[in-house]
Amino acid sequence: MITRLIIEEGVKEIPDGAFNYFENLREAILPDSLKRIGGNVFGNCKSLCKADFPEGLEYLGSYAFQDACALRKLYFLKSLTALGENALYIGDGSRLFSIVVSPENPAFTSVEGVLFTKDMSRLLKYPSAKRAAEYAVPETVREIADGAFSHSRYLHKVTLPEKLEKLQSGAFSFCNHIEELEIPETVEGIPPYAFFCCERMKKLTLPEKAEYLGYESICNCSLLEAVRIPSGITQIDYAAVGGNPRLEELVIPEGVTELSNSALIDNTGLKKIVLPSTLLEIWDHAFQRCESLEEITIPENVTYIDDEAFEGCKSLRTVYMRSPHIKCSGFLPEGLRAQVKIISE
Repeated sequence: MITRLIIEEGVKEIPDGAFNYFENLREAILPDSLKRIGGNVFGNCKSLCKADFPEGLEYLGSYAFQDACALRKLYFLKSLTALGENALYIGDGSRLFSIVVSPENPAFTSVEGVLFTKDMSRLLKYPSAKRAAEYAVPETVREIADGAFSHSRYLHKVTLPEKLEKLQSGAFSFCNHIEELEIPETVEGIPPYAFFCCERMKKLTLPEKAEYLGYESICNCSLLEAVRIPSGITQIDYAAVGGNPRLEELVIPEGVTELSNSALIDNTGLKKIVLPSTLLEIWDHAFQRCESLEEITIPENVTYIDDEAFEGCKSLRTVYMRSPHIKCSGFLPEGLRAQVKIISE
């Protein structure tokens, strides 16, 4: 049972996953000769509460401390200038409350424990256990990095700058206390997992000109009652708007040509869906387990509906068909008591 780890002087690099699942490890003493810490090196070291970076460390790898939940504070010295993807992601139960950066560091800076690039244009990591109910992102920030606010335990409100341009994957995933969030009109699109499992999110305002809506981006938001899909979207990706049981009505905007696999899956309270005239394809499980959906109108330009598109839609009773391009009943699940009605006008 290893509780304290001492790496001898002379070691320059710790390879990926070197100490993964050393669950009893409490302290890691690293040598000044160390230049690189690889990906997931201390992953699942659930007892690790002290791992001071040495003077010469230059690079911290992706997910270096994933599930190292006991870590409370990290210090960036002047030599640490490069981070792998989600290098500071810890996950559920993280106790990290502050990240401190040396004023001499040329790449990074920190303000009130929050990590930024030196020019303050990218917010890299908001510590998950930082005790603040509200946070205003500085006006200089143009990008929120991957998982930057993920698993924030105390945040109830986040205000984003008016000139924000980009959100990265999982930026607000698992923010279980944020109830309302407005994304500025300048943001170019909504990435995968952006608001995944924001369980108390009731209102989400998206930029009207957003060009993409990533997979599982608005997914498993248990209290979400309404969301407006931006008019610039052309495809509803995998589970992009799925698992939101209080969502009763949804309008898919003109311009969308495809509902991807499981696009609207598990919206169990969805009663009304409006599909655009531009829609061409509805893929498998697109409406799976939309249990409250009673009727739907298929636009005339639709050329393909997968046989499993409406699997589990147990309340579906009427399908209005404007499209002459597909077989009228071949896409309905066996045993479903739904009628297909042709709309000729």
